[in-house]
Amino acid sequence: MESTVQRERFAALLDEAAQVSDQGELHGVLESLVDIAMGLTGAKYGALGVVGSHGFLIDFIHRGIDKETAEAISHLPLGLGVLGSITRGDTVRTDAIASHPDSSGVPDKHPPMNSFLGVPLRTRDEVFGNIYLTDKPGGFTEEDQATIETLSLIAGSAVANVRIHRRLREAAVAEDRARIARDVHDDIIQDLFAVGLSLQGLADSLEDESDGATVRTQVERVDDCITSLRQFIFNLRQPATHMRDLEIEVSELVEELAEPYSAEVEVAVDSMADGFTNDVADAVLHIIKEATSNALRHSGSSLVRVLVTGGFSNLSVSVIDRGVGFDPNRQHEGMGLTNLRQRAVDVGGELAVKSGGNGTTVTLVLPIG
Repeated sequence: MESTVQRERFAALLDEAAQVSDQGELHGVLESLVDIAMGLTGAKYGALGVVGSHGFLIDFIHRGIDKETAEAISHLPLGLGVLGSITRGDTVRTDAIASHPDSSGVPDKHPPMNSFLGVPLRTRDEVFGNIYLTDKPGGFTEEDQATIETLSLIAGSAVANVRIHRRLREAAVAEDRARIARDVHDDIIQDLFAVGLSLQGLADSLEDESDGATVRTQVERVDDCITSLRQFIFNLRQPATHMRDLEIEVSELVEELAEPYSAEVEVAVDSMADGFTNDVADAVLHIIKEATSNALRHSGSSLVRVLVTGGFSNLSVSVIDRGVGFDPNRQHEGMGLTNLRQRAVDVGGELAVKSGGNGTTVTLVLPIG
């Protein structure tokens, strides 16, 4: 009975994947995919990771681990080790993950795991992530592998649908902007120009100089309105996707901040993190500037990492050091944590600060879609 229910959910997932059109829907489909994969194979744990252009995980869905355990784990997987093998396009099936030649261990406080099945997620020839399952009693079978490989094709189809819908929406927006610009120019500006000419003629014909001056003032106001509308048309004719390039701005900012210090600073900005508005981009840069400066000045770490990633459901900004750490619940003069949290709130996001003997991680998570 349970197997029949799972296969019915499998069929429903296929329908959802064919209809998904935006990031929010996609995230829900991928969550369902993990649940169904666990049900069909009997795995105790399941997860799905999305990989950015820099090779690190940018979005992560997990099942089977309770909230308290998940929060105690030192950090999410980075997409290295066995996960890196999957991301390169290899399916991995083993009864003992720790003995796999690519194994690099697990984060602190992570539950021990033995049997493992990991399958890459693809859209055509591009690997965009992986789905993996662990701890099936008796180990995973060839049938399990075939099942999960089929699910991976469904995930790829859903991602491809979202990308197609995004391109179509961008094209529609660009077309609308061009149409509005034409209408404003051809109708409104031409009408205002005709009104201005008529008012100017009226002013020249009036015998009372004060009346003429009053009309000429109105002509100037019409001219000002025409100038403003022409600027409006110019802005409309800019590409709809003409937004901030975070990769360039973050790299330049961090390079400038790091110059006086001996610490090495690594920057990774995922391509999916581009295309945000000025308010969001400004907040991201401010948080990176404050958090990176703190790490360089106070942590004593020889390496600081700055990651900006765009997942299916959020934008994430992380500044990570492996320095001395501090207690984020106490006031620290010069740390600017209050300002950072307020910046995050202003753009609808949340700021998390984790610090201790292993260093400090400052993370901004901003929902999108």
